[in-house]
Amino acid sequence: MKRKQRAIHEPELPENLEEIELTHLSYHDLIELSRIEKIKGPLVGEHVRFEEVYLKKVTLSQSRLSFSRWTDVIFNGCDLSNVDFQDAYFNRVAFHNCKLAGADFDQANFQDVQFIECEAPYCLFNQTLLRDMAFRQCLLKGANFMEVQFDNVQFGYSVIQDVTFTGSSLASIDLSNCQFRTIHLTGEELRGAIISAEQAVSFIELFGVQVKYDE
Repeated sequence: MKRKQRAIHEPELPENLEEIELTHLSYHDLIELSRIEKIKGPLVGEHVRFEEVYLKKVTLSQSRLSFSRWTDVIFNGCDLSNVDFQDAYFNRVAFHNCKLAGADFDQANFQDVQFIECEAPYCLFNQTLLRDMAFRQCLLKGANFMEVQFDNVQFGYSVIQDVTFTGSSLASIDLSNCQFRTIHLTGEELRGAIISAEQAVSFIELFGVQVKYDE
């Protein structure tokens, strides 16, 4: 029997948020109860906190935001390409239609996070904790999920071509609707994963077993 997926909690934001323009960050800054549509970036700020914040169509490309904390935050149509989010913490966060090419989430911690229709090729999620998280119709080509701890993570109909899962158990992870021809792993990571019949043939061939078809 397929395990029932836990619900992923949505960001909780009040209706009325103060609109601000973000021009710089300082160490340990707190940005809260804000709507942000203008940013002069890239920004640099370690250990900054964003709480109950809505960001719309802003560009944070090349920003350095390691050890940052994001709670009840929505990114809508933002450019987050090549942002350094190393060791960041995300709780009840949603990324909608964002560009995240090359974004670095290494060693980050995710709880109740959704990536929805995002372009996130070559993203780095190495040594992360992903709990109650969903990628919905995302482009994840070439992304790295090495030594990741997955707990109720959904990949849906995402493109995971050339994604690396080395050292990450995919037990109970449903990849059956994902699009890919090749993914990178040693084989042990697949134990307990859910895949389609067509994908199973590809994996058999990947591990050096020849499939004989009826003539």
